[in-house]
Amino acid sequence: MFIKKLGNWWTQPYFGMVVAAFPTLNPPEIKMKHYIAKIAVVILSGFAVASGLRAGPSADDVGDAETFGHPALYMGAASGFVTLSSDPCPAPTPTPSPVPNGDSFCDQLNAAPGQTGFSHDNICRIKLPKKATRNVIYPVLNIFLSYQLQNSTGVDQTGLLRFTAGITIESDALNDPSCVDQNTGLPCGGTLTLLFDCNYRDDRNMHDGDRQRLRETLVRAGNTGLTRQQFRDSFGLSAATVDALFTGPMTVRLDISGAAKLVSDASITCNMRLFGD
Repeated sequence: MFIKKLGNWWTQPYFGMVVAAFPTLNPPEIKMKHYIAKIAVVILSGFAVASGLRAGPSADDVGDAETFGHPALYMGAASGFVTLSSDPCPAPTPTPSPVPNGDSFCDQLNAAPGQTGFSHDNICRIKLPKKATRNVIYPVLNIFLSYQLQNSTGVDQTGLLRFTAGITIESDALNDPSCVDQNTGLPCGGTLTLLFDCNYRDDRNMHDGDRQRLRETLVRAGNTGLTRQQFRDSFGLSAATVDALFTGPMTVRLDISGAAKLVSDASITCNMRLFGD
């Protein structure tokens, strides 16, 4: 029996036949193969982790899968001011703004027991640039309220202060002919109204001579906020319109409307902050 080396292979003849062949590797080649194998393991592990992260939890698991695990982005804050006065208002509406992105409004109250209505659009606004957020517009409203109810009419009366402060979005994407405002039933025409609102109502019977001053802090925060899914499912927007809305610039503004009766004066400060992902 003899063993003969042919190149990098060792062969062993057996009765005139080669029955085994064994490759041989030099030490540098062995190290290189081990190194390549380790790199392959790391790469495959990375693909597996990335796939797991992309999959994420389902809506059944967490309720809002679109934003799960995303960091919160601060997207600005704005304030608007409404005054109800029994005296003539000192300036036209709106008066010069105390802040760059908010306005002051004043309404003169009708004499008791008459009722006064008030309505002002765009009391404050935040202008978002393109792609400011990926999947959600999350508003938080904080309203400081001070007012006095007083009955000096000589008979029992009903005192009232009510208002709704609601968010409207302006965007070129909302000019899509298929877009219909769910609150008005009309074509959007570039806006969607009352997407997120805060309501307040004080409605009470007052005897002659009754008087009460109230100071309230109202906070309205959303559950899911205004997500892509909500724009599709609740507001009836097409997927293409929603994509255009989130990728383009938009203005998020605050509107207010309400009524007052037996109110001697009132101050409503509306603060709006937006978050995104």
